[in-house]
Amino acid sequence: MKRRRPTVARLVVVFMSSTLMGCGLRVPDIKEIWDGPRGTEQIEFEIKKRVYCDLRDAVATAEQIPYVVEDRATGRFSRVQIIPDDWGAQISLLLQVDESIAINPSVAITEPWQNAILHFSSGNITSPQSLSLSAGATLSSTATRIDKFDPYYTIAFLRRPATKDSPCIPENDPFVKNNETPAKSSPLIESELGITKWLTEAMFTQSLLHSEGSGSSPDTVSLEIKFIIVSNGNISPTWKLVRVTANNGSAPLFATGRTRTHDLIITIGPSNQKTLNTHLASQIGQAVSSGNQSLLQQFGQ
Repeated sequence: MKRRRPTVARLVVVFMSSTLMGCGLRVPDIKEIWDGPRGTEQIEFEIKKRVYCDLRDAVATAEQIPYVVEDRATGRFSRVQIIPDDWGAQISLLLQVDESIAINPSVAITEPWQNAILHFSSGNITSPQSLSLSAGATLSSTATRIDKFDPYYTIAFLRRPATKDSPCIPENDPFVKNNETPAKSSPLIESELGITKWLTEAMFTQSLLHSEGSGSSPDTVSLEIKFIIVSNGNISPTWKLVRVTANNGSAPLFATGRTRTHDLIITIGPSNQKTLNTHLASQIGQAVSSGNQSLLQQFGQ
């Protein structure tokens, strides 16, 4: 006895059932499916390490900028640190994943009727007749996960010479020591962030033209780096029979999507309310953008 081949309908049901267990119906993972079981903690650690090490390099490079100020009492010029030791670097790292799923089944039933014959003086015309009824439904779900980190380092701490235990030394990576290959699916790990170039250029500019009343001290500077990676997929089989047509609408029968947002904010300035307000304003903008991204993912299906 021959085994019956699975029909297209059965394959679609199996595909949808297996996918419903994932996107939009569970808490998303920060890691990607190709990352290892410890992918999330690896990604988060590697991003924090990358930012910390890049900041150390940026501060060291900025110190090479010749920054000379005049003592108004004596008229003498002296070279000072372009970034004071008591300044700090406030960091906000947001890792957000939005996963969505949508099912849009539709069916149209057409009942053909006997053709009607229309009588005209010039002759008869046959007109087809039928009754049509269409119905459709939509089921959608969106799940969002947001991981946040807010480390803080003083410039004096970032300026310290590296020790043999420094995390910036590749051999000191805890995952490498455990004979693991850390996950690197975040663009904040693989991309050139340009933190050193940004800080040196910003400090040079601010030292030449600072705000009124700030004296010889440069102003607060801030940087935001954001990556948004969107992946979508859909399937839309259509059945057309004599009286019934299924899934012939504009929306796909099944659609799923995953959006990753990796957002980094760095604010460097003196430990005062002005710097705190600058960083807070950036964080509020980050939160608003994060909320808008979730809404777009939810209603964009």
